[in-house]
Amino acid sequence: MPLKLAFLAHLALVMLSAYTIIGLLASIDGKVVQQQLAGVVPEHLAGGILAGLGILFFLLVISAIVQALISQTMLAETELALHVADFLITPAWVVCGVLLWQRKAFGYVAGLGLLFQASMLFIGLIIVLLLQPFLTAAPFSLVDVVVVFAMGLICFIPLVLFIRGVVSKRNSSPA
Repeated sequence: MPLKLAFLAHLALVMLSAYTIIGLLASIDGKVVQQQLAGVVPEHLAGGILAGLGILFFLLVISAIVQALISQTMLAETELALHVADFLITPAWVVCGVLLWQRKAFGYVAGLGLLFQASMLFIGLIIVLLLQPFLTAAPFSLVDVVVVFAMGLICFIPLVLFIRGVVSKRNSSPA
Protein backbone atom coordinates (compact mmCIF):
# COMPACT_ATOMS: atom_id res chain seq x y z
CA MET A 1 0.00 0.00 0.00
CA PRO A 2 1.59 3.28 -1.02
CA LEU A 3 2.14 5.86 1.68
CA LYS A 4 -0.30 8.70 1.08
CA LEU A 5 -1.25 11.85 2.93
CA ALA A 6 -4.65 10.36 3.84
CA PHE A 7 -2.91 7.40 5.49
CA LEU A 8 -0.81 9.74 7.62
CA ALA A 9 -3.92 11.72 8.58
CA HIS A 10 -5.71 8.52 9.61
CA LEU A 11 -2.68 7.37 11.56
CA ALA A 12 -2.57 10.71 13.37
CA LEU A 13 -6.29 10.41 14.23
CA VAL A 14 -5.78 6.91 15.61
CA MET A 15 -2.82 8.01 17.72
CA LEU A 16 -4.62 11.10 19.05
CA SER A 17 -7.68 9.00 19.85
CA ALA A 18 -5.55 6.45 21.72
CA TYR A 19 -3.79 9.18 23.74
CA THR A 20 -7.12 10.81 24.54
CA ILE A 21 -8.71 7.57 25.71
CA ILE A 22 -5.69 6.68 27.83
CA GLY A 23 -5.66 10.17 29.36
CA LEU A 24 -9.39 10.05 30.03
CA LEU A 25 -9.24 6.64 31.68
CA ALA A 26 -6.20 7.63 33.74
CA SER A 27 -8.04 10.68 35.07
CA ILE A 28 -10.98 8.68 36.43
CA ASP A 29 -10.80 7.64 40.07
CA GLY A 30 -11.45 3.92 39.68
CA LYS A 31 -11.89 3.30 43.41
CA VAL A 32 -14.78 5.77 43.58
CA VAL A 33 -16.43 4.21 40.52
CA GLN A 34 -15.93 0.77 42.02
CA GLN A 35 -17.51 1.83 45.34
CA GLN A 36 -20.47 3.37 43.55
CA LEU A 37 -21.18 0.45 41.20
CA ALA A 38 -20.16 -2.65 43.17
CA GLY A 39 -23.19 -4.89 43.52
CA VAL A 40 -25.37 -2.54 41.47
CA VAL A 41 -24.31 -3.65 37.99
CA PRO A 42 -24.11 -7.23 36.63
CA GLU A 43 -20.35 -7.68 37.04
CA HIS A 44 -20.19 -11.40 36.32
CA LEU A 45 -22.60 -11.33 33.38
CA ALA A 46 -21.04 -8.29 31.72
CA GLY A 47 -17.47 -9.35 32.48
CA GLY A 48 -18.07 -12.89 31.27
CA ILE A 49 -19.63 -11.71 28.03
CA LEU A 50 -16.86 -9.20 27.34
CA ALA A 51 -14.15 -11.76 28.03
CA GLY A 52 -15.93 -14.55 26.14
CA LEU A 53 -16.68 -12.49 23.04
CA GLY A 54 -13.19 -11.03 23.16
CA ILE A 55 -11.64 -14.49 23.13
CA LEU A 56 -13.96 -15.70 20.35
CA PHE A 57 -13.35 -12.68 18.12
CA PHE A 58 -9.60 -12.83 18.75
CA LEU A 59 -9.49 -16.52 17.81
CA LEU A 60 -11.57 -15.76 14.70
CA VAL A 61 -9.06 -13.10 13.61
CA ILE A 62 -6.07 -15.32 14.31
CA SER A 63 -7.61 -18.22 12.37
CA ALA A 64 -8.46 -15.98 9.39
CA ILE A 65 -4.92 -14.57 9.26
CA VAL A 66 -3.29 -17.99 9.70
CA GLN A 67 -5.55 -19.46 7.01
CA ALA A 68 -4.61 -16.64 4.62
CA LEU A 69 -0.91 -17.19 5.36
CA ILE A 70 -1.11 -20.95 4.88
CA SER A 71 -3.08 -20.72 1.65
CA GLN A 72 -0.99 -17.71 0.58
CA THR A 73 -4.06 -15.74 -0.44
CA MET A 74 -4.31 -11.99 -0.19
CA LEU A 75 -7.02 -10.59 2.06
CA ALA A 76 -9.07 -7.71 0.72
CA GLU A 77 -8.06 -4.35 2.23
CA THR A 78 -11.43 -3.96 3.96
CA GLU A 79 -11.26 -7.46 5.42
CA LEU A 80 -7.69 -6.92 6.59
CA ALA A 81 -8.66 -3.60 8.17
CA LEU A 82 -11.47 -5.28 10.10
CA HIS A 83 -9.16 -8.05 11.27
CA VAL A 84 -6.53 -5.55 12.42
CA ALA A 85 -9.17 -3.54 14.30
CA ASP A 86 -10.53 -6.67 15.98
CA PHE A 87 -6.99 -7.84 16.75
CA LEU A 88 -6.31 -4.56 18.58
CA ILE A 89 -9.70 -4.18 20.32
CA THR A 90 -10.53 -7.69 21.52
CA PRO A 91 -7.67 -7.98 24.03
CA ALA A 92 -9.17 -4.94 25.80
CA TRP A 93 -12.52 -6.79 25.94
CA VAL A 94 -10.83 -9.81 27.50
CA VAL A 95 -8.73 -7.88 30.02
CA CYS A 96 -11.53 -5.55 31.13
CA GLY A 97 -14.04 -8.39 31.14
CA VAL A 98 -11.83 -10.38 33.50
CA LEU A 99 -11.24 -7.29 35.67
CA LEU A 100 -14.99 -6.62 35.82
CA TRP A 101 -15.64 -10.28 36.65
CA GLN A 102 -13.12 -9.95 39.49
CA ARG A 103 -14.76 -6.67 40.56
CA LYS A 104 -11.55 -4.68 40.10
CA ALA A 105 -11.73 -0.88 39.84
CA PHE A 106 -10.60 -0.61 36.21
CA GLY A 107 -13.19 -3.19 35.16
CA TYR A 108 -15.94 -0.88 36.40
CA VAL A 109 -14.35 2.14 34.72
CA ALA A 110 -14.01 0.53 31.28
CA GLY A 111 -16.83 -2.02 31.40
CA LEU A 112 -19.72 0.16 30.30
CA GLY A 113 -17.73 1.76 27.49
CA LEU A 114 -16.58 -1.59 26.12
CA LEU A 115 -20.08 -3.07 26.33
CA PHE A 116 -21.33 -0.04 24.41
CA GLN A 117 -18.55 -0.43 21.84
CA ALA A 118 -19.32 -4.14 21.38
CA SER A 119 -23.03 -3.40 21.01
CA MET A 120 -22.33 -0.74 18.39
CA LEU A 121 -20.27 -3.29 16.48
CA PHE A 122 -23.35 -5.47 16.10
CA ILE A 123 -25.63 -2.53 15.27
CA GLY A 124 -23.17 -1.38 12.61
CA LEU A 125 -23.02 -4.86 11.15
CA ILE A 126 -26.82 -5.05 10.98
CA ILE A 127 -26.90 -1.69 9.18
CA VAL A 128 -24.30 -2.93 6.68
CA LEU A 129 -26.29 -6.10 6.09
CA LEU A 130 -29.45 -4.07 5.50
CA LEU A 131 -27.77 -1.61 3.11
CA GLN A 132 -25.60 -4.12 1.26
CA PRO A 133 -28.28 -5.16 -1.30
CA PHE A 134 -28.79 -1.50 -2.26
CA LEU A 135 -25.09 -0.71 -2.59
CA THR A 136 -23.74 -3.95 -4.08
CA ALA A 137 -24.93 -6.92 -6.08
CA ALA A 138 -25.14 -9.04 -2.91
CA PRO A 139 -28.58 -10.43 -2.11
CA PHE A 140 -30.36 -9.61 1.15
CA SER A 141 -29.95 -12.36 3.74
CA LEU A 142 -32.54 -12.30 6.49
CA VAL A 143 -30.81 -15.22 8.20
CA ASP A 144 -27.59 -13.18 8.55
CA VAL A 145 -29.48 -10.22 10.02
CA VAL A 146 -31.32 -12.46 12.51
CA VAL A 147 -28.11 -14.25 13.55
CA VAL A 148 -26.23 -10.96 14.03
CA PHE A 149 -29.19 -9.53 15.95
CA ALA A 150 -29.26 -12.59 18.23
CA MET A 151 -25.51 -12.30 18.78
CA GLY A 152 -25.96 -8.59 19.44
CA LEU A 153 -28.49 -9.35 22.16
CA ILE A 154 -25.66 -11.06 24.00
CA CYS A 155 -24.10 -7.58 24.36
CA PHE A 156 -27.28 -5.47 24.44
CA ILE A 157 -28.80 -7.19 27.47
CA PRO A 158 -25.83 -6.71 29.84
CA LEU A 159 -25.37 -3.18 28.44
CA VAL A 160 -28.96 -2.28 29.35
CA LEU A 161 -28.62 -3.95 32.77
CA PHE A 162 -25.34 -2.09 33.38
CA ILE A 163 -26.91 1.25 32.39
CA ARG A 164 -29.95 0.50 34.55
CA GLY A 165 -27.67 -0.16 37.53
CA VAL A 166 -25.73 3.07 36.96
CA VAL A 167 -28.92 5.12 36.59
CA SER A 168 -30.59 3.56 39.63
CA LYS A 169 -27.49 4.17 41.73
CA ARG A 170 -27.31 7.76 40.50
CA ASN A 171 -30.99 8.37 41.27
CA SER A 172 -30.74 6.81 44.74
CA SER A 173 -27.58 8.71 45.73
CA PRO A 174 -28.06 11.83 47.87
CA ALA A 175 -27.35 15.06 45.98
